[in-house]
Amino acid sequence: MSDAGDTFMIDESLRSRLEALNRGPIAKPNGSIRETGAVASATRQIAPLIVESPTRPPTRTSASYMPGLVRGGDVVENGAGQHVRIRLPLESLWQDGPQLVAARHDYLRSQAQGAQNAIEPTVVIDTEFASFIAALPDRAIALDLETCGLAGSALFLIGLLRQVDGQSTVELLLARNYSEEAAILTSLWQTLADCQVLVTFNGKSFDWPMVIERSIRHRLPAVGWVPPAQDPAPVQYRTANAHQAMVHVDILHHARRRWRKHLPNCRLQTLEWHICRRRRTGDIPSHCIPAVYADYVRTGFDRDMDAVLHHNALDLVTLFDLALRMAA
Repeated sequence: MSDAGDTFMIDESLRSRLEALNRGPIAKPNGSIRETGAVASATRQIAPLIVESPTRPPTRTSASYMPGLVRGGDVVENGAGQHVRIRLPLESLWQDGPQLVAARHDYLRSQAQGAQNAIEPTVVIDTEFASFIAALPDRAIALDLETCGLAGSALFLIGLLRQVDGQSTVELLLARNYSEEAAILTSLWQTLADCQVLVTFNGKSFDWPMVIERSIRHRLPAVGWVPPAQDPAPVQYRTANAHQAMVHVDILHHARRRWRKHLPNCRLQTLEWHICRRRRTGDIPSHCIPAVYADYVRTGFDRDMDAVLHHNALDLVTLFDLALRMAA
């Protein structure tokens, strides 16, 4: 077959794939090499990495990939061993975050004060969110885990968003190998000692039971929970060190009640797109994370682990953003 015939066959195959992507017909090239180049250019134009929403596109993008996170962490030692701790100021992940958080704090406080004078305060502000507002900024903490699989598997990363030295900070507790799991759990319990409100996404079903299960496995002290006094009072847990009631706000439950009829689903990144109006580029898929950690433990190669840490940090930012929005 002649070279011209080969070019035409390539064009036909490429055109059929483009039509499938474009969901519409594409004009046939005349077989010239020049028009083949034009078709290749069209391929790059109609196959973006992220498809914009036709009705309500995001107005901002999340921070780009941040290399060197693992190596930039500090080694922390406690009674259970050592682990790595990475701290990131909120503005490094969310450019306008500190200013928006401060403004929302002020607004939520004013709303809470107004609710106290209402005939039925819980109608104005949900009980769990009232506790969340009262705990801001120093005694509320957001939590998100990364694990080696489903329930029963080890956890290797505990992500927290909390106040550190008066600043909103993402704190990542990383186990460099499986033996450091007890150390990151010990650091978590030490951090929760002064916490009054815990904010998670699907944490009542997954994250918190995982923390309890793995803590019991490592025989860490006093990791029980106190059932709610009455329904629909918020679920409360008792921290190991301070012996105080801790309110657990699961944002997924509130999101489903509020938006399940209006959004395709209530996954965290769906809410990030439609509610927070941000989108991510180059984010690692969640299902790849356990394999990445297994490779990191085996080889010590940390580039892909940096992507996992960045993914967890962005999840925490979105979780906290949603909590502040929904509390209002």
